[in-house]
Amino acid sequence: MKKSLLIVALFGISTYSYTNSGGSPTGKSGSPGDNGQTCAGGYCHSSGSALGGEVIGIASSVDSISDGNTIGITLGVKPNGTSSKVGFMARVEDANGNQLSTSNPGTGAKRVSDYITHTSGGTAVSNDSIHWTFDIDGTNFPDSITVYAAINFTNSNGQTSGDYVMTTLKTLYKSTESNIGLVETKDAPLMVYPNPASSVFKVKANGLVAIRLYNTIGRFMQLDYSASLFDEAILDVSNLARGNYILHAEYSDGSIRYKHIVLQ
Repeated sequence: MKKSLLIVALFGISTYSYTNSGGSPTGKSGSPGDNGQTCAGGYCHSSGSALGGEVIGIASSVDSISDGNTIGITLGVKPNGTSSKVGFMARVEDANGNQLSTSNPGTGAKRVSDYITHTSGGTAVSNDSIHWTFDIDGTNFPDSITVYAAINFTNSNGQTSGDYVMTTLKTLYKSTESNIGLVETKDAPLMVYPNPASSVFKVKANGLVAIRLYNTIGRFMQLDYSASLFDEAILDVSNLARGNYILHAEYSDGSIRYKHIVLQ
């Protein structure tokens, strides 16, 4: 009798671990619509706490939303040596907590009932960083949308103890003004060099989350999410047409600063 119970218990633990390695359970994004629930609190990652130095950030392909457009989302994580495997659960909501549609999960991610989570092969940290991508589609967007994400940091001991969860969010609003004619911001250090450049721009500032590049008629051209991990980014613009561009530097406090750059 005791032997049978032991076999059942071991089988249950093995199945439980495998299920979570293939993605977080739905309803665990930490969003208001999920009642703030994550995989912490004794469910599958518990009793651990953040060690300090971890960096997480959400970057979007646009500064503002408009009906009929697809929004590219990148969730980037730098464990800073704290974890060798990291997973996540993400959910997109309007201001009332209603869930919005997602699509096109990138490598290492999958879609489950409009949630986005990691796959079993999408948790390995490489060079102390990991990221996932997906899209948000909307024919008629609400006035604002928010991406909520719960990041699961594991210690790879095969158990739930010692793991911990951190959360992040990003809110986008419907556009009310054009990108054209923006005044370049000079109230915070934003290094962009060389400028003009022929093929590569280097961008550096404290608290950077993302760098986006637009042409002078407001068309999105390029995104670099790595700023959220290192406070700096290198933009390879060798394939872009020569001319003038507007660089958007997004900071961790939600502010956006602009820089006029020239590609020659």
